[in-house]
Amino acid sequence: MTYQVNSMYLLSEDAWTYELTGSSHTSSAVAMLALVIPDATPDGEQFTPVDATHAYVTAAEGTLPWPMLRRSIRFVETPGDIVTGEPTATVTGDLVLSLNSWNLVHRVFEVTSYHGGWCYELYEVDPANASNDYIDVRIPDLPPADGPFVPAPARHVAVAGHGSPRLPWPVFRRFLDALPAATSSKTRSDGYRTSRRCARNAAMSGLCV
Repeated sequence: MTYQVNSMYLLSEDAWTYELTGSSHTSSAVAMLALVIPDATPDGEQFTPVDATHAYVTAAEGTLPWPMLRRSIRFVETPGDIVTGEPTATVTGDLVLSLNSWNLVHRVFEVTSYHGGWCYELYEVDPANASNDYIDVRIPDLPPADGPFVPAPARHVAVAGHGSPRLPWPVFRRFLDALPAATSSKTRSDGYRTSRRCARNAAMSGLCV
């Protein structure tokens, strides 16, 4: 696989975007995750980033390696385009349960987790949207089959988009930061369940346990 980060101004969105893409020489499929930062002064000569609360992440169908995602996050945070105003809207919620509710202002999100290696899914709870849009992170489980969950090295962890997720940057960033600590405390008996999102696709994907 070949990966690259592209940075460009989207006139159609009046926003600056950073896109992480991965493509294979043997397949036409392209995995993509993009950070979109709206322009506070779209009629001006220079790009002025809005507060990070209004930035968002989108993902296309496809899988990206965890180390490549983390590296791209460090890259996009370096130029200073992600700014935090005052007062700052905060994300509330944690990862102590197999189904966790997170909040950002008036929006509600859920993070589910289940064993099969270990999978975490993040999606917005929107009764008006019937589509199945979410991002998941899959962490393989090392043998033996008994005992605590033993996460595989980071190079084996995969991040994937499903449907057309669009998640606020603060929620997505908190999701990435919370996973390492949450995973280290897991045992296999914590999560032999099927997530709500995965259950809807079980017949097609074969990924649920």
